[in-house]
Amino acid sequence: MTRSRKDLQYDQFVSLFARYERAVRGFVRSLLPSGQDVDDVMQEVGLACWRKFGGFEPTETAADFVRWSCVIARFEVLRHRRKCARDRLVLSEELIEILAVDAEARLETAETERKAVELCLQEFRRPERQLLLSVHTPGDSIARIATELGQKARRLYSKVNVLRDLIRECVRRRLAEGEA
Repeated sequence: MTRSRKDLQYDQFVSLFARYERAVRGFVRSLLPSGQDVDDVMQEVGLACWRKFGGFEPTETAADFVRWSCVIARFEVLRHRRKCARDRLVLSEELIEILAVDAEARLETAETERKAVELCLQEFRRPERQLLLSVHTPGDSIARIATELGQKARRLYSKVNVLRDLIRECVRRRLAEGEA
């Protein structure tokens, strides 16, 4: 069975949006005061991006998709702001524009840093990587992991601090050498 052009386009969109949704969400989060607003706007961003995806010219860099999505997100934030204009926590359009320009400028840097962290994490052995990531996983804790491993929590805290120092140095080195 042959898939239609629209199905292939939808698959491409879903793949790109799912992969870079976190970056777009971070951009939207930098423009809105509450998490609920971010969730509401992100739903609209996803729909608007899909409606306009036919006009997106796929290129070789993912940064182009993120930038394109963030332009759409900026307009959705402004639309949301107008809808909620009577709320006293709403930011002015001028401030949203300033924040949006600043957030767009940070997109590329944030992606480079994320890649550096990802590459540095790959240098760790699996147990060390899992320990380091578990500290930042909601619902996980050093105390639980220590109990599970039969170790003292204080020892694991020390190990996590050493791992954090190692990853920080690795990321600094990769960024300085332009490896990310």
